[in-house]
Amino acid sequence: MLVLGIDPGSVITGYGVVECRGRNSRMVAGGTLRPDAGLPFARRLLEIHDGLLKLIETYSPDEVAVENAFYRANVKTLMKMCEARGAILVALAKSELPVFQYAPREVKQAVVGRGGASKEQVQFMIRNLFGQKRVTGPYDVTDALAVAVCHANRLQSPGGRVRGETAAERERPAALQGGSSGHTRAGRTDRLMEKLEKMGVEGVRAARAKRRDR
Repeated sequence: MLVLGIDPGSVITGYGVVECRGRNSRMVAGGTLRPDAGLPFARRLLEIHDGLLKLIETYSPDEVAVENAFYRANVKTLMKMCEARGAILVALAKSELPVFQYAPREVKQAVVGRGGASKEQVQFMIRNLFGQKRVTGPYDVTDALAVAVCHANRLQSPGGRVRGETAAERERPAALQGGSSGHTRAGRTDRLMEKLEKMGVEGVRAARAKRRDR
């Protein structure tokens, strides 16, 4: 099975293709999609979208693993990252491939054994796994390979196989997914809205008041 791992970004989107053979994994490819920084932002999103479709055509992966947005980023970075993820998910919807999404801490836990690991530690482990000479490029590449490895590990763990949803399927609200993630996401949403309110974004104050009244 071929797994395409994606580390979304509006400036650089990393990708890694990993072949899963039982409990062994082999790196097939790794690189970045890097639109021209001088292009309008909407055009850069289109470049990411088209570049991803070409990657899928080239490597024909069976499944795709995408890293979720990193909520500790500042608001402007987070918004651009989410827009880049939107362009990526649209491309994946066209491909009709099963899509699995993983939180950054989950990826780090799978690769390093610690959810709070640094990018340097993730890169070190990925290079040790696939070979120092084979894994080159920025953290975006090793992060994408780590996402693919995380999914490969999930495939091999007892009871760890979960149903993938195509990117065309709407993401379910956290409250419907069960577990403690709903509470965590609610807290993150509140913090994000607080930041947006401080930036003077129109309508956020009323939206926060409405959330508190629920």
